[in-house]
Amino acid sequence: MMVQSVPVSHSPRKRPVYRLVFATRSPYGLWVFGDAVARARAEWWKQLEEREDTLFSVAPDPKEVEARALPVIAANMEALLARTGGPVKMVDHSLMIFGEFYGQVTEPVVRLAVQLLHKEGKIPTSGKGVRRTREIVIRAA
Repeated sequence: MMVQSVPVSHSPRKRPVYRLVFATRSPYGLWVFGDAVARARAEWWKQLEEREDTLFSVAPDPKEVEARALPVIAANMEALLARTGGPVKMVDHSLMIFGEFYGQVTEPVVRLAVQLLHKEGKIPTSGKGVRRTREIVIRAA
């Protein structure tokens, strides 16, 4: 069984109130959990800010977090390909692919990383034609 926990806090600058723990026997579950946590976290912080009516935002801009995550996720995918040497199905390697951004960014960022690596000629697929990002299989070019 795989167990993953993510901190839950009132803002990125505060200590976590608790840790949300998820256990699954499926790599698919880890992928969906990370994506759901990222979506819920953004909404949670947005609601807190609206309720507190603060002058300055305490939550990070999701677009800024995604911009920082994109090159890291692309590098994680390259490292995974180098380590495994073969085709890699995204959903089977959630923690490795998302890395430090697990639970912070949603799966569309991974699709952008696939497109970036394709554009750079590092992988042959761009992910087009695959409905769900988690189902994309990448290979080294």
